[in-house]
Amino acid sequence: MLGNLVSLPGREINAETIRDADALLVRSVTDINSELLKDSSISFVGTATSGIDHVDLDYLRQNRIHFAYAPGCNAQAVVQYVFAVLAWLSEHDDFDWQNKTVGIIGGGKIGTLLATYLQSLGMEFVIYDPFLDESYEFADKLVSLDVSLNQDVISLHCSLRKNDPHSSFHLLDANVLNQLSEGSILINASRGSVIDNQALKDFLTERQDVSCVLDVWENEPAIDASLLQEVRLGTSHIAGYSLEGKEQGSAQIYQAMLDCFAIDDAPAFPVNHRQSKLEIPLVDGVMHAVNRCILSSYNINGDDDLLRQATKDNSQLAVNFDGLRKNYSLRREFSHFKLMPGLSNEAYSILKKLGFA
Repeated sequence: MLGNLVSLPGREINAETIRDADALLVRSVTDINSELLKDSSISFVGTATSGIDHVDLDYLRQNRIHFAYAPGCNAQAVVQYVFAVLAWLSEHDDFDWQNKTVGIIGGGKIGTLLATYLQSLGMEFVIYDPFLDESYEFADKLVSLDVSLNQDVISLHCSLRKNDPHSSFHLLDANVLNQLSEGSILINASRGSVIDNQALKDFLTERQDVSCVLDVWENEPAIDASLLQEVRLGTSHIAGYSLEGKEQGSAQIYQAMLDCFAIDDAPAFPVNHRQSKLEIPLVDGVMHAVNRCILSSYNINGDDDLLRQATKDNSQLAVNFDGLRKNYSLRREFSHFKLMPGLSNEAYSILKKLGFA
């Protein structure tokens, strides 16, 4: 036994509930700041997330509170969410996403992993990230924001930065949104405020030739339900919610906490390695088969349906949004699924590059 564990919903954690705690383990809905920690005995804070815009790092440093997070823990899940979006749109709009160009905004762990997959598939892509230079592994793909927006697919993977020379708050405002080309696809699986949501709603009302998919929203959990009506797919900030991602993030924080308190006899963190067979009916066309496999492994349309149902009652919108995240049925990543015979060699090749077994 390592200690006494008290479990609370993230939005119910407050100064009183953690006053006598030694360690605090959270996810992104809990703001870590002086108001929460100033009268507590907390000496370790861990967030099982790759983003840290909910954490006041300066306060933690000034008060010598150990901190750990889990960069990249959900990168696979988020990248696979993007491919699920492309597969779903491809099946509904009849286009071959393998021949589209992709603009990646944000070259961190998720953006870089997406670039790696795109390269392996032979797809054209560019990356906008003002913090990267010639030492970056995809330095030859670095472009301006304007160029990144002039692609068939624009996928956002930047952190939320405010009061910064390169602020990403409302990076996509009304002026920037108007630069999007006819027929383009905009995907945001980073932070809601990277896009001005009011400007986006106005834009989508006028520009129905642009397809928008949102996993993140301004003012979560009290999102704008009317914006949801304008997007092709909307989900409840669950792009990174795979079982493997949560296991990896939890394992990273678990080990960091053990190191902080010099605990060397703790049990290993359990990981689920079981695989499932993935069988789909035979279909014509390589990309149709690929899309069916992707969507059989992750029913993104189901998550969209759940969010639309949850936002029908405006008085319960915020509670329902949080409920979807709290009670989410964790999906498995592509590596969990073993492809069965019946697909063409070309389809097998693409799916293996995407990570299927």
